[in-house]
Amino acid sequence: MCGRFVSAADLEAVAAYFDTPLPGFDAPRSYNVSPTTDIVAVVGAEDSRRLETFRWGLVPPWSKDPSKGPPLFNARSETAATKNSFRGPFKRRRCIIPADGFYEWPKAPTRTSRDDRPLPHYITRADGGMLAMAGLWERWSPPDGAPGDDGNSGGDGAEVARSALHSATVLTTAANGFMAPIHDRMPVLLERSAWDAWLDPSNEDVGELSAMLVPAAEGILRSHQVGRAVGNVRNRDASLIEPTESDQLF
Repeated sequence: MCGRFVSAADLEAVAAYFDTPLPGFDAPRSYNVSPTTDIVAVVGAEDSRRLETFRWGLVPPWSKDPSKGPPLFNARSETAATKNSFRGPFKRRRCIIPADGFYEWPKAPTRTSRDDRPLPHYITRADGGMLAMAGLWERWSPPDGAPGDDGNSGGDGAEVARSALHSATVLTTAANGFMAPIHDRMPVLLERSAWDAWLDPSNEDVGELSAMLVPAAEGILRSHQVGRAVGNVRNRDASLIEPTESDQLF
């Protein structure tokens, strides 16, 4: 799975790396991106690419209220093409979610105290490049006539966020040999040669698309242990990715 990642590079660097125009918006940079927060993703648009913002945690269009229900921040690549929540986006609304790296927590033995649990790992590309995590996005709009769908809740004048929402999820796959000692799942990481086909909204070849959703090649990732502070979503600074004294490099 992928439940936390780092998105700290400035937008100029992200745009240059993914060959997109510099967007006309600013986006918060964070060393601890968590579900339901805003993220930046690359989408395809008529033989070009662009950066857009999404809420991390896909909201299906039939949802009555995006604030209710568990956030769909991960989608299993093995079933994404057929599962109701993801099959529409899989065919027509795919994206790439840039990341400097991601965090993963090894599974702890049973009956392990809080202080004895394994430390989280920070995983990045060995060559220092950005990660291109395969993702899906969706568009949600409030039901017709829903209270507050005009941006106003009524007599007390309180504002209600009922406007259209764009949300996204990260596709995951089985761990490769490098990740297996840490966790049995990992994000799908797309190499540059696959970006155009993945982002092409006219590409509905499910077989071709599914063939891209494989574990990352061996040798492209590196990892080190970090402190437990990353477990608190309020912590977002660069100290989170510093190796611990008990660091174990992979």
